[in-house]
Amino acid sequence: FPAHPHRGFITVTYILKGGLVHRDSLGVKQTYGAETRHDGKHTQWLTAGAGVLHEEMWDIQQPGMFFKPSPQELFQLWLNLPARDKMISPKVQLLGGEEETPTVITMENSNMNTDEDARMTAKSKNVENDKIATKTIVIAGEHSGKRGSVVTQTDVSILHVQIMEPNVTWTHILPESHKTAIIYVRRGSIYVGEERVPAHYTAYLKSHGTNLSVTSDPKSSSKSNNDQPIADFILLAGEPINEPIMPQGSMVMNYPNEINQAYQDYQTGKMGIPWDHTVSDEDWKAHTERYPSFYKEGKDLFYVQSAVNNLKEWSNKEDAEVSKRGNDV
Repeated sequence: FPAHPHRGFITVTYILKGGLVHRDSLGVKQTYGAETRHDGKHTQWLTAGAGVLHEEMWDIQQPGMFFKPSPQELFQLWLNLPARDKMISPKVQLLGGEEETPTVITMENSNMNTDEDARMTAKSKNVENDKIATKTIVIAGEHSGKRGSVVTQTDVSILHVQIMEPNVTWTHILPESHKTAIIYVRRGSIYVGEERVPAHYTAYLKSHGTNLSVTSDPKSSSKSNNDQPIADFILLAGEPINEPIMPQGSMVMNYPNEINQAYQDYQTGKMGIPWDHTVSDEDWKAHTERYPSFYKEGKDLFYVQSAVNNLKEWSNKEDAEVSKRGNDV
């Protein structure tokens, strides 16, 4: 995905296999994913706000990878921003590890979860009867007293849940404000109440009550090892914004005139000027320093004036090139 613009929302990219290399018009480069080389940073939280360009390319340039398959699997979620925050300064951060995206573990024969005792029990070879029942990675929001570190503009939860054995029930208490709740089943099948939800289906939950129970299919075959889940799903829940919404292409605003303004701002270079995805990091860095997003956090009057001057120079070059092509016809 070469350089492209966003305004008015957040992209949450959660990688399950493989990885991505990100570069943007703020001058930020990040490499993240699910492989050992990514040091546990599996999620990118990109707040586009007023506007940013970014590029997302597969992270497959590794020694010995030539002509070898590089499996990739990810979720990319778009979270709307309320009107008051649609024009905030863009920013990007990586998430992963227990401090930022804690994992909640429950055991089949125990009430333990998340604490060191549960982890030691899960690793112990001396306790045959204690098996991991569920694992929950908290990307955002809270589950069983553990909270993701990311600060959100609205009240949302993103939970990745794995149920490790057949006929095991996972429970979660939804905040009363979370009137929207969606489950997407990645693997296996689950029951929500009496309703069976198979793999690759999406369940939209009713907006009454706060106690959610999800049970793995009792007919699923038990795994011989405890590493592969019987059921795997993601829960998305949050408080409705209750505002008009106008999405178009890569922009999400409230009204059509705001969408038109967003694309005008992109076309005049206010979000930055696109670069070729094949350029070196050195050339990309020089490009984004010369043609940055106007909306970069901490900008001052000198920064804005310099960016305006550079855009005028760029625009004049573009006009001259168009004129030359016209004369050549």
